[in-house]
Amino acid sequence: MRSMLQILNLVQDGEISTKEQAAALVAEEAAENAVVLKITEEEARATLLANIGYVTGYLSHKQADNVMELFNTQHPIFGRTHPTAEEALRLRMEYGKRSRERSKIDEPKAE
Repeated sequence: MRSMLQILNLVQDGEISTKEQAAALVAEEAAENAVVLKITEEEARATLLANIGYVTGYLSHKQADNVMELFNTQHPIFGRTHPTAEEALRLRMEYGKRSRERSKIDEPKAE
């Protein structure tokens, strides 16, 4: 299993420069992650792409756009946008509120 840093370095170093290469890496990693984590390949793929999208928040806009385009993914909170610090805080707060509301729905009822 490759780390997010290793995956990003493959892009930075030019070893992954096409959507086909990115898709092949995702397929390989998802298959391996599914076995190790005992989940379906689809779950592993979705998690991997969400993680790749998440780390784009730490990249320059140009680098983030390139990674999101290559892997056909987006940041799980910001999408394909590059919010200001104020917008990012607002989006995170809204995301947290939605997450808490979903958790309440999923909680077992005390009797």
